[in-house]
Amino acid sequence: MNDTVSLTIDGQPVEVPTGATIWDAARAIGIDIPVLCHSTRMRPVGVCRVCVVETGARNLQAACVRPCEQGMEVRTDTDKVERNRRMLLELLLGDYPEPSAREVTTGDDALLALARDYALETSRFHRAGGATEGRRDTSSPVIVVDHQACILCDRCIRGCDELQHNHVMTRSGKGATTHIAFDLDVPMGESTCVACGECQAVCPTGALTNRSLQGLRVVVEEERP
Repeated sequence: MNDTVSLTIDGQPVEVPTGATIWDAARAIGIDIPVLCHSTRMRPVGVCRVCVVETGARNLQAACVRPCEQGMEVRTDTDKVERNRRMLLELLLGDYPEPSAREVTTGDDALLALARDYALETSRFHRAGGATEGRRDTSSPVIVVDHQACILCDRCIRGCDELQHNHVMTRSGKGATTHIAFDLDVPMGESTCVACGECQAVCPTGALTNRSLQGLRVVVEEERP
């Protein structure tokens, strides 16, 4: 078995170790493939599908989990790929709360940053009053949970399990009622959470934010001369 494979990404040749993903290979040659669910600190799961690319297969492939193959020709910026990403972002923004707690505190909401890259300020899809609309959990003394801002990327769950090994978080519910949960779906403040803050740190949206920062930025801006 060969130790490396050679492929091209957007016309650029690249050689990577066998088993490397398309996302890893693209990153090695300076090509940015957007992600929301992926983090280099955790195993890839390919749930958000923002990173999809064309490989010649019938369907678009999630670059963060698709292994590279010898001779593969990958395109990351075709019209089909861009339309798919834009549609996905619009769907995610359709029931996203305003304002985003992460955006108004630390200013690093990854979903909104990616939407700006695609010049999306609004969504064509209106809120349907889903099961998570307006649901906030303020029971924890450290972290505020906004279920409506959750995009079910599982980064918080993987951070809790794989990085901190606390195993407090999971998914609960089915279909439109699916949401992140703590222990047997109890409020975060009543769960076995040790308040390490890992879930909040790896969350890419306003679903999990630092409680002590709530309203901080607004106060600072109002006091500026």
